[in-house]
Amino acid sequence: MFQDDLLVRSPQGFELTLRGRKILQELEGLLPRMENLVTPNLFDPAREKSHFRISGPDNVCTVVVPRLCRRYANGHYQVQFEFLPWQSGIAEWVEHGQVDLVLHIDDGLLPSHFQSKRLYREDWICAVARDSRFGDRLSLKQYLAASHIVVSTYAGVQTIPDKQLAVVGAKRSSCIRVAYFGVALQCLPGTELVLTLTSGMSSVVRGNRELRVVKAPRELHSFHFLMAWHPRHNSDPRHVWLREAIQRLTTTAPIE
Repeated sequence: MFQDDLLVRSPQGFELTLRGRKILQELEGLLPRMENLVTPNLFDPAREKSHFRISGPDNVCTVVVPRLCRRYANGHYQVQFEFLPWQSGIAEWVEHGQVDLVLHIDDGLLPSHFQSKRLYREDWICAVARDSRFGDRLSLKQYLAASHIVVSTYAGVQTIPDKQLAVVGAKRSSCIRVAYFGVALQCLPGTELVLTLTSGMSSVVRGNRELRVVKAPRELHSFHFLMAWHPRHNSDPRHVWLREAIQRLTTTAPIE
């Protein structure tokens, strides 16, 4: 194959030919590189730079982003996180490699071939203006009689509270729909509107003196947030680290 003997006999034993020496020199550099291709490697965020693109509605980002900042935005890590706006075409962004990870409600709307893992459970709560007429808990009758501001992250798609109400044959009345929970909260003071949101945002509501938390009807059941990604990222060390980091941050501390 090499058109050379590679090894020849000499008084001292076998000796490499010039061609053999050249091949050996090439192999000394090539073999370690080949070994790196087949040997599993780990990602070290303190030494290796990496940029992660993540997307999710603002209610899950309210829980995840502050914890990422407190843990990794301290000058000791080389990783960067970019959170992109949540929109109806986000699955195509993941498909084409424009987004690395999505954080979303477990509602079955993401493509079936995406990989996913549950992060944590959320309950539904209601936010109202502090001086509104509502008590500390809304019965289903009171909830349906109220006027609601609804957060709909997907245009034309029924929200989980609406789906759960439909199961019991009920439907709430909304006078305004917006895409962000943060905007919806700003609309509540001075009104009798009710905003249904996830319990992970309760600290945001309590931090606003013009608002208060009201318990949601028992007919609104808890659910899970999950992270989802394209299968091409299953075993990549960078993305394995990212998923493990987010899972640790959302399970080692209680959700408010």
